[in-house]
Amino acid sequence: MRASTLEKIIFLVFDCAASYLCFALFFPKYMKFAAPVTFAWFLVFFVVGFYRRWLLDSRTALVLHILKLVSIIYCFAIATLFGYFLLPFITRYDTVLNTKKFLTEAIRTTSYFFSIWFSVSVFRLLICQILRIFLKKGWGADNILLLGCTDEAREYLHLFKNNPQFGKKVIGIVEEDCGSIKDFEGLPILGTYSDLPNLIKKNNVQAIIIANHSNSEKKINDILYWVAHLSVRVYLAQSLWECAKSFKTSNQYMSIYTDKLQELFVQNMLPWQATIKRIMDVVIAGFLLVAASPLILITAIAIKLDSKGPVLYKQQRIGLHSRPFTIYKFRSMRIDSEKDGPQWTKKNDDRVTKIGRIIRKFRIDEIPQFFCILKGDMSMVGPRPERLVFIEELRKSIPFYASRLKMKPGLTGWAQVCHHYDNNIEDVKIKLGYDIYYMSNASILLDIQILIRTVYVVLTGKGAQ
Repeated sequence: MRASTLEKIIFLVFDCAASYLCFALFFPKYMKFAAPVTFAWFLVFFVVGFYRRWLLDSRTALVLHILKLVSIIYCFAIATLFGYFLLPFITRYDTVLNTKKFLTEAIRTTSYFFSIWFSVSVFRLLICQILRIFLKKGWGADNILLLGCTDEAREYLHLFKNNPQFGKKVIGIVEEDCGSIKDFEGLPILGTYSDLPNLIKKNNVQAIIIANHSNSEKKINDILYWVAHLSVRVYLAQSLWECAKSFKTSNQYMSIYTDKLQELFVQNMLPWQATIKRIMDVVIAGFLLVAASPLILITAIAIKLDSKGPVLYKQQRIGLHSRPFTIYKFRSMRIDSEKDGPQWTKKNDDRVTKIGRIIRKFRIDEIPQFFCILKGDMSMVGPRPERLVFIEELRKSIPFYASRLKMKPGLTGWAQVCHHYDNNIEDVKIKLGYDIYYMSNASILLDIQILIRTVYVVLTGKGAQ
């Protein structure tokens, strides 16, 4: 079991224990509600992202996070309690407001919420302190691979070795031009960049640090491609910042990790927002499938009458972490549209059928993708999923294109509402900038904004071809 998983389990157990004991202390007459209330606390903590790795974070930040959450719920509880006592007084003129009982219950409720905050905070601080002791002994640290045999790589190696509280343990070096070098500062040369996928899986690696001065923008792009299908963090050494900044949307894709490292392509959506995003996906996709059922039937009949071939068109696309999945659309082109191989869609493309032009104009051909959203292969909002053959081509010519594989693809997205269909490489470069902006600024509010703008695009037929 990974250390981070064990940490989360310990937090969960002690959070539930603290919640149960506090309820038993202040509301002993209502013990039949103790288990549901305890589960409710767990659910709230889970949704807001309290079951992530806190071990390396500030203890003050941890306590303040718990205080903020408990305070918000406390305000709702007090408002409910006030309404419970005040409502009879408002609706029945012969009732006297029982101020004494209200104050008693308010004090009891306040004490209960204070005890929840205090006990959960204390338990978590104690657990973190104990785990930090183990961390200093080397247990539970993240396994790191250093890319490059350089002076800067040596600095990181010594930094993590002399500061085990950082929770980073360098287990080996990866060097493209290792030659006859067998080790570096006592660590083995494990292989080259193309070996990264196997090395990461074999050694349970959580992060890699690119610290090779000779790495060009293209080389960094190649590295990202090798690890795009893995949930591993990628950090850039300080000397490579300028190399990365040469990409015109760089200020949107890098986030500071320390004063000497930058993490590439961080997804900033909060855990509780990610949970709500998934719920929104299921609710919206399910509702629209039902609401569009008459349109689905009419479209299917029209496609059959218009041209030969199946109603639905299916194709393999690449999703989150390079996982392939099958995408479904209403067929809008002739069945021999790719007899000469995969092609970009062009404006006024003669392969598009008569009915195809209509359903593409108003995005009706996209409706079957709601099934992909329900399955979890796609989201309502995200970068458009691309075909493997195009990804192989694009990653060679567009810096950091592989970053799109770190996001779940979407039916619509920031790039789709801000730019038209891809006609060429330049269009893809522009849309990549929008996709990276979305990844760096992802939030429920931005998703809602994109969905609203999508309605406008659909109704006006903007950008269709």
